[in-house]
Formats: sequence, structure tokens, C-alpha cells
Amino acid sequence: MAVLPPEIIARVKEETDLVELVGRYVRLQPAGVNWKGLCPFHQEKTPSFHVHPGRQTYKCFGCGEGGDAISFLMAVENLTFPEAMETLARAIDLDLAKFLQPGEDEGEKRAHFRANETACDIFRNAWQDAHLGAKARDYLTGRGFHLEVLDRFDLGWAPGGDWLLKQLAQRGVTEDLAVRAGLVRRQDGRGPFAYFRDRIMFPIRNIARQVAGFGGRLIVPGEPKYLNSADSPHFSKGKLLYGFDSTRMVIARARTAVLVEGYLDLIALAQAGVANAVATCGTALTPDQARLLRRGARQVVVLFDGDQAGRKAAVRACHTCLAAGLEAKVATLPRGLDPADLVIQQGAAALQAVLAAAVGYLAFVRDAVAQAGDDRLALEKGVHQVLSTIAAVPDAIRREYMLREAADLFDLTPDLLRSSLAGMPGGVAPPAVAADQTVVAGVAETGRPPAAAAGTATPRPSFRTLTTLHREHVESVLLAHVLQDGSGAAARLLAELGADLPWSTPQAAALAAELAAWAATAPQQTPRDFVEQRWHEQDNAYRAYVTDLLARNIPPRGETERAVRESLQRLRGDRRAQLS
Repeated sequence: MAVLPPEIIARVKEETDLVELVGRYVRLQPAGVNWKGLCPFHQEKTPSFHVHPGRQTYKCFGCGEGGDAISFLMAVENLTFPEAMETLARAIDLDLAKFLQPGEDEGEKRAHFRANETACDIFRNAWQDAHLGAKARDYLTGRGFHLEVLDRFDLGWAPGGDWLLKQLAQRGVTEDLAVRAGLVRRQDGRGPFAYFRDRIMFPIRNIARQVAGFGGRLIVPGEPKYLNSADSPHFSKGKLLYGFDSTRMVIARARTAVLVEGYLDLIALAQAGVANAVATCGTALTPDQARLLRRGARQVVVLFDGDQAGRKAAVRACHTCLAAGLEAKVATLPRGLDPADLVIQQGAAALQAVLAAAVGYLAFVRDAVAQAGDDRLALEKGVHQVLSTIAAVPDAIRREYMLREAADLFDLTPDLLRSSLAGMPGGVAPPAVAADQTVVAGVAETGRPPAAAAGTATPRPSFRTLTTLHREHVESVLLAHVLQDGSGAAARLLAELGADLPWSTPQAAALAAELAAWAATAPQQTPRDFVEQRWHEQDNAYRAYVTDLLARNIPPRGETERAVRESLQRLRGDRRAQLS
């Protein structure tokens, strides 16, 4: 790992205006040649926090905190040393890459960010161009978005054709670097082509405000509607949150984050005056993202779409938040609306009313059970759902209080729930179930809880056993698990055990062939990236099928191998029944 020379670290400290930096977070008043204010690190009524510009240091005589510009930024924004250095260096227009000791990995990382930041500037220029960006601007302003808000988030436009390749070449980004940065793709039989074409572009930045990747949205019918940069060593959708680079300080002050699913949802909330929001990047909320929020927030309000899929995703997100030590609430939108629709159609007051009415995770699940009929089977399934989440909560005191609350909500004794909880593993995600079997949607759809494993005291969710096996559904569950398993183990298992399996639809057969090709060639890419890179060779029906599978909420730590084996077993059993 490359390191910075001590003189460069000293230069960043010396050239940073400490008074200006601290003044972003503390109301400072002159005190002779120094400045003073209320300490940002502890509660106080009389100022004891002093900034000494001559020495470029700060000191609180109340709590003892002190240091320089780097340590202040690390403390106030919960940054690592490299993140704080990068943030301060950018503010003084200092390129740290010039001073790093030679190191291939570090050089490649810098090159990745340089290519993506160059592309961001290119997309931005196209967005502002009177001709190139007109239809993109008209589309969003026609939906009710304000240009000044869109500009605040550096939206861009990616024209079609070879426009991007020419622009990158003019800016000194080689074709090889553009390919490595995920901006350009190559395929046998055709020349290089831009990965993002005819899309509104949303730059996704890391905490140091470097452009790590992009999300792109079509404005005409087509699939996939949203397309994200492929995961790489320097960009991971599951480790970044859209907007967090600009909203993290507001989140830290409010101690609360509002979580939405879409890029435009976040921008709509900003337009409505909600500045402490973040969005996932096309994936279910991951433990890494929850830990990122945990840096400044103590509570997350989940504001997902008001449809059935949105409610299922909210349950998963709450589980992940609680397992990371966060408190979780759910704000329920009117059915059929997403956050952006609500803001545009009904205004900021309607959004504030929805957020004010947010309820805790346990109450949300209990309400979903009531809406599903409130019968015994629905209640049982609801109890097992909340117990699986309580088991994942790391704090023993919070687990106990949540258990008592659940007992009250479901009219059971705490001792009964406590004994059930004792046999469950702590700190793990709920076992993998089919996409239509989560509590919020599954109670209403199936009317029964998951089957219990024989010989165990605690029921364990499993795949449904149907009188008539719906092959297409089971195939889609199987392929969703395989496609979203970044390790590739599920794809290799499918190639080993399902090579001769017949498929019900051309789309499933085509995807299975692609996954088999991945397993046969063993590339460095994940199965998902391999499939996405080659899917321009397929038709729209295939791309729509894959998009649907990628949008499904597969548990991050779910029992993927078990899900794949059981799905294959059921498909083979059904095939034997058809042939007998």
C-alpha cells in the first residue's frame, strides 16, 4: 500500500484554513488572536472550545479534545485518515497521487477515479448543452423537478453512439483505462462502445466526494430502466450510498437518516427540504451500507415505494439496520406511490406528514399481519419474522426490550418468546426464502407460515411444496440466487448439478447458458458482471427477465447454496413426475 511522505501531510495541515474548516461546524467568535465556540464533541453552555490559527490547532478545555485539521475532520465526520486527507487535499487543489510512493494498486485506484470524474464532467457538459441535453432536462422538469435542485446533484446526460469515446480521448482517458473504469465495453465482433447510452446520469461519489461510478436512467421505454456501473475493486454498489457524500453532516446532526430506494426519490426529498436522506444504489440495503450510516446516524427511517415489493424491501432494510445497531422505523406511502410521486403530486407537507407517522419495525410487521387477516397462521408467521430480526440485534438490552415489545404486540408472554429466541442464531440474516414469502407480502399471498424443519424446536422457513409445481417461479428463484451470488459458488453449483436441466422459457434457458459459460471460463468478473457485459447480444425479453431477477431482494447472507440445491431438487422431481 502506498503511503504519503510526512512533508505532504504537514503541507495539508498548514495550507488548510483551520478557522474556516471548524467554522463549518461551530459558530466561532474572536477571542484575541484566537477563536472560541461551543464544543462540537460534548454538550456545554459556556464556550470552552478554542481554535489557534497561529499554531493550526484546536483544544477543548471542557472535554480535552484537541488536535489539527486532519484529526478534527476525522472526529467530526467519522472519517478514516486517508478519507480526511483526500477531502482536505481536494479543497486546496492538491493531487495526492503525485506524492504517493509507487504502488500498482494505488495507481490504478487513482486512475479509476480520474476517468470517472472526467466522464462526470463530460456528462455534465452534455446535460447543459442546449441541444444534447434538452430532452433529458425537459423530461425531468416536465415531471416537476426543479433545475436548480438537479444541478445541485451534478446530473448529466450520456448521448448515444461513439460520442463518449471521442470525448474521453480528447480529455486524455485512454480506451484501456475507460474499459477498466467501466465506462466502455468491448465485445467480439464489434468495436468498443459506451456502456451508458441515451441515459440521464447520476454520479455516485464516495465519502471523499470522488466519483466512483454511475447510475444511468432511460427516459424512453426500454430495459433495463436503470443501469449501474459494474462492481470493481474501486466501486461497489453495496458499499456506497447515493447522496451520502453531501448529506452525511446533516444526518450526523439530526442523528437520523431517511433511506429511499431511487436516485430521483432522493432528489425529490431534497427538493422538499429533507436534507438528511440517502439512497441505495440499485441493491437491497447491505450490512456495509448500514455500517456507513452508523457513523453518524442512530436511527433510519425507511421510505420505500408503497407497493408490495416496497413493503417487502422495507422489512429487509429494517432487519439489516437493526443488525447493524441502528434503530429502524418505516414510513408508509400511499399504495402505488413512490417518494418522488408523493413530493411532486402532493408537496412537501404531505411528505412531512408521512415521515412524522413513521412507526417502529415491530409495529410495522404487526400492522401488516393485521392487514393480512390477523388469523393464527398470519400471526405465527409475523412472530417468526420479528424473532429472526431480534436474534440479529447485537445489543442484549435492546434485544430484551424488543422482545417485550413483540410479546405485547402479539399478545404472547415474554418467556415464550425468550425460549424461542434462545434456540436461534444471533447476528445473522433471516434464512433465504422464495421471493413471495417474506412476512409483509407472504402472509397475504400464501396464507400460511413456512414449513418447520423436522425434529427442531424452532420453525425454519423453506420453499413451498406445491401440488402442482410452478416451474417458472422456481426457476426464477434459483436463477436470482445464482445471479446475485458475487462469490460465484452458486453458479458453479448450478453448472455441476443442473447442466442437463430443461428450462421452461427461452429467457431462463439463455441465462442458464450464460452462467454455464461463466463457470466454464472462470473469469475474474462476478457472474452478474459477466451476464451484464454480454446481454447486448440478447433480445429485450431476455434483458427484462434478467432485470427482474436482479431487482429481487435476496438476503445478503442468505443460505444461497441450500436455496440452489433445493430448487434443483424440486425441478428434477417435477421433471421425473412429468415423464412418469
